[in-house]
Amino acid sequence: MTDLTPDQEAAQLAKLTEVCRAAGYVVEAIDRGLEVSGEDDEDGAFYLLPDHGWVQARCLVLDPEDLDQARDLTALFETIARVQFRLIGCRFAYDAGSGLWLVEDLYPGFDLAGVPAVLEQLTYVWDALEPLFASALLGEIPGEDALDAAFDLEAASLPN
Repeated sequence: MTDLTPDQEAAQLAKLTEVCRAAGYVVEAIDRGLEVSGEDDEDGAFYLLPDHGWVQARCLVLDPEDLDQARDLTALFETIARVQFRLIGCRFAYDAGSGLWLVEDLYPGFDLAGVPAVLEQLTYVWDALEPLFASALLGEIPGEDALDAAFDLEAASLPN
């Protein structure tokens, strides 16, 4: 763990704010970090939460009301496991009180200029998975072909 002084933490938040605004995001300070969103409210928001030199970038995938629509969450959690096995470059976090989150942990020393690219990655992953998660809430577990199609991949074929 890297402990930052209050001045270093403030500088880190200022740099994050500068980088995100330069990329066209709307940035607002929140208790533990920053809320970052597009100019259009429909795009949702990201949360940048510094912690001991790390920065956690996250976005809400399914809120508790979305999760309450499912009879049970077995298919959703199986889908998450299959997606996570594909090494998508980020991870999921589940909290019964706030819902399902897509998370990227940025290590101490990460070049903060790369944060907009991380937010684009999270957006891409969520956009790719949204239909699969909607089906999972109905009890359907996607097959390998559906997972490949979500990421515009073609199944590998055996060599001749």
